[in-house]
Amino acid sequence: NTGDVTGNSRVGGVVGYSWYGTISNSYNLGNVTGTEDYVGGVVGYNWHGAISNSYNTGDVTGSSYVGGVVGENYNDGTISGSYNTGAVSGTGGVIGGVAGHNDGTISGSYNTGAVTGGDYGVGGVAGIGNYEVISNSYNTGDVTGNSRVGGVVGYSANGGEISNSYNTGTVTGSSDVGGVAGYVYGINSSH
Repeated sequence: NTGDVTGNSRVGGVVGYSWYGTISNSYNLGNVTGTEDYVGGVVGYNWHGAISNSYNTGDVTGSSYVGGVVGENYNDGTISGSYNTGAVSGTGGVIGGVAGHNDGTISGSYNTGAVTGGDYGVGGVAGIGNYEVISNSYNTGDVTGNSRVGGVVGYSANGGEISNSYNTGTVTGSSDVGGVAGYVYGINSSH
C-alpha cells in the first residue's frame, strides 16, 4: 500500500484484522490513522497469525494499542523479520515501535521511528508484553511516555522472555523507565 489509511478501530496499512492469517513480504508507505484502538502500520489486530518480512514507513497514530508493524499481536501471533521506520504515537498507552501489545513472539525485527504514548506501557519494540518472547530485535528511535517506558519493552509481564535485543534510542518517562525494559514481572532475559 502506498496511500494513507484512516479509520476508527482495527486499522492497518495492509490489513485491519487478521484472524489466523499469514502475511509476508508486504509493506505500507502511507500514514495510518485510527481514532480508537488497534492501529498498526501493517496490521491493526493480529489474532494467532504470522507476519514475516514486512515493513511500514508511514506515521502510525491512534488511541491505545498502536504499533509500527502491528497494533495488537494476540494469542501467540508471530512477527519475524519485520520493521518500522515511521513515527508511532498514541494518546493513551500500549504503544510500541513494532507492536503495541505483544502476546506472542517478535523475532529479528526492529524500529527506528520515534515512539510516543500518553499513558503507560510504551516501548521501542513492544509497548506491553504478556507471556511474550522478543529475540534478536532492537530499537534506535526515541521513546517517550508516562510510566512503564522502555527502550525494548515498556511493561513485560507473566514470564516473558527478552534475548539478544537492545536499544540505542533515548527513553523518557516519569516512572518505571528503563533503557531496555521499564517494568518487568516474572521475566527472563539474557545477553
